[in-house]
Amino acid sequence: MPANRTVASLSIALIVFVMLTFVLAVTTYLFFKQRLDEQAKAEAATAETNKARTELNTAVDEKRKLQELLGVAEEKTVAQIEAETNERFTGEFVGFDAEPKTYLKLVDWLAEAIRKKDGQMDSLRLDHEKVVADKERAIETEKSAAARAAAEKEKAVADAAAERRKFDASRGQHEAQQQQLSGKRDEALNQTVAFDKLKAEVAKGRQFLYVEQQKDFDDKKDPEGQLGVLYAALRARTQVIERQNELLATLRGGDEAVQAAVMAATPQDNRIDGFDGRVVSVDPADRTALISCRSTRGMRPGLLLAVYDPADPRPRLGARKGLLEVIAVESPTVARARVRSDSIRNPILGGDGVASSLWAPGAAPEVVIVGFVQLDADAPPDTDTLQAAIERTGGRVVDAVTPGTSLVVDAGVPKPVAGGESKTPGWRTNVDDKRRDREIKSARQLGIRVVGLDEMLDLLGLERADLETGRLPTRGDDGRSLPRRAAGVAY
Repeated sequence: MPANRTVASLSIALIVFVMLTFVLAVTTYLFFKQRLDEQAKAEAATAETNKARTELNTAVDEKRKLQELLGVAEEKTVAQIEAETNERFTGEFVGFDAEPKTYLKLVDWLAEAIRKKDGQMDSLRLDHEKVVADKERAIETEKSAAARAAAEKEKAVADAAAERRKFDASRGQHEAQQQQLSGKRDEALNQTVAFDKLKAEVAKGRQFLYVEQQKDFDDKKDPEGQLGVLYAALRARTQVIERQNELLATLRGGDEAVQAAVMAATPQDNRIDGFDGRVVSVDPADRTALISCRSTRGMRPGLLLAVYDPADPRPRLGARKGLLEVIAVESPTVARARVRSDSIRNPILGGDGVASSLWAPGAAPEVVIVGFVQLDADAPPDTDTLQAAIERTGGRVVDAVTPGTSLVVDAGVPKPVAGGESKTPGWRTNVDDKRRDREIKSARQLGIRVVGLDEMLDLLGLERADLETGRLPTRGDDGRSLPRRAAGVAY
């Protein structure tokens, strides 16, 4: 019994072994068959790829050859070549109307145009030869006419000699009359020159009149009427001076204390004339402020406003607390500005006064620049740079001082340049010196403020270092970018 059981176990094991061997053979066959199929597919794909690459290289070569024939760059696409071709056909060959437009048809069209031009040139040549022949015949005719004219000239010379003798007979009487008329003409000319000089002198008096009087002066076209306006202005000023002298006499103007009080009350050039507006509020988070003015007409972003303590209605220019730069005009009386500079110890607060010498409601302030503007160490003048900075804040640079001028910038005379050159480029000593003296004198007569170059840069909120390096302060896209940090300034 145990022997039979052992045989049965071995039989089962043998059967299992045979079945497993069969399964292993089948799976091995299937695996190798699948691998051979995949390898065949890969070889087919490689062949297709090589065929596509060969066709692509052939197409690229054909494209490069066509581009060489057309004369275009290899890196340009077909769309670019087609666009350039259409553009050239449309712009350079307006009369070329063949459809479709191709270079072969263009060549035929150009050849036909050349043949037509050649025909026109042949026609013009024939016309030119005809004109030359006509000209030669005209020259022969003219020579014949010249011969006749010579004969007539000889006759005319004889007649002229007879007329000359007749003329010499009456010349003495004519010279006497001419001498008499020349004397009268010189006398009239002298009177005219004297009258013109008088008119010029009378016209010079216009600059000493007030604006209303200048209008009356301009309305008078004759010198007599203009002199009447000048005399009336002189009489009015004489009366004012007499009244002022009487007032001084009543106030004991000779007293030193009274004179000191009058001088203290006289406006100084280093004081502002009054506030243009007030600070309504300050936002410390984004460092902006609201400004209230009587009117914001003519105000534009970039305008600099100096901030002063409201306790003094006419503070000195150097007593400012900080600078505000306008970034937006929000209403006819309100503008928004960013803080350009202020102090930690004396910050900008609501109620502070603001003022600017480069802005007036509704008008662009006129600024006159005289002297030699030298902002850096090189020789050429920097007038254009200063003018650009003034116009950036809303001002307008004019050539001459008028009653409407707001400010005169005196840049002084040229400084010595390196190398010891005696002549400064861009400076005409006789012309520019005279203009500088004339405009400064006119400004003082009209009571217009005259400032130096450094003081003007201070009014503009600029430093020489910014102008020398070309780094003018500019606003950001939102108009609120902070300026360069300076020592002792809170940001």
